[in-house]
Amino acid sequence: MSPFAYCPRDGTTLVPTRIDGRDRPACPVCGFADFLHVQIGANAIVERTGSVLLVRLNYGPRDGRWSLPGGLVENDETPEEAAVRETAEETGFDVELDGLLATYMRPGAPILVVIYRSHIVGGSLRIAPEELSEAAFFPRNELPALAELAWPSTVHGLDAWRAFERSRP
Repeated sequence: MSPFAYCPRDGTTLVPTRIDGRDRPACPVCGFADFLHVQIGANAIVERTGSVLLVRLNYGPRDGRWSLPGGLVENDETPEEAAVRETAEETGFDVELDGLLATYMRPGAPILVVIYRSHIVGGSLRIAPEELSEAAFFPRNELPALAELAWPSTVHGLDAWRAFERSRP
């Protein structure tokens, strides 16, 4: 279902129109077509001496499970800025990004998660108590069990981190 009933450009009622093999709401006047609306999440793999920082959520259906620091991108920031901001808000650490590690999107779920490698440049560990119950660094061979991880994107990010580390010279 489209969030638009009317064209955001000229106010014309949108009508189902065949575009790229799918019926999509489109404007018969200006040609505007409404495609998938996707939220963007940004996570950070925060590394320190071969370990990765995970945060334990304390809200919602994922309460008690571990996640990468991160959250949704605001409309006035880039995914990179969101990863840095969310990491600082959740953990107290100021980080610099070392590059894109992975992306994750599950079919049928309208969120694209962008996962960056990062390292600490300042701050000290302090959690955001309204979101988290704890934060801890985990060596690669002591990561929480799959059932203890909050999101598929967390699993994907950790798998990418481990694969990247193994391939380094």
